[in-house]
Amino acid sequence: MELKILSNDENKLLGRKEIKAYATSTDKTPTKAQVKEEICKKLNLDPELTEIREINQRYGIRTSDILLYSYADKETMHKSVRKRGEKGKKATATAGAGAAPAADKK
Repeated sequence: MELKILSNDENKLLGRKEIKAYATSTDKTPTKAQVKEEICKKLNLDPELTEIREINQRYGIRTSDILLYSYADKETMHKSVRKRGEKGKKATATAGAGAAPAADKK
């Protein structure tokens, strides 16, 4: 896998670095673990504080667009991840609350 860093921006408000990268592979889409390992080596980041947000590979092309976040500390990382998880739970709960039960056909 060949890896190219496109941007490495610091988001001081959220206490993280937002990294965009581009990977070219010869056989298949790289796994999140492979991508995380390579980028952490290349940028000297802590793998425990790094989170892969997405790996997008276009159909028929062996290149991937990658977005990952590297946090300043564990507390900041857990706050961010927890907030995203709570939003997902609220959306699921409200979607199920408004649904009417199906009528039984006999």
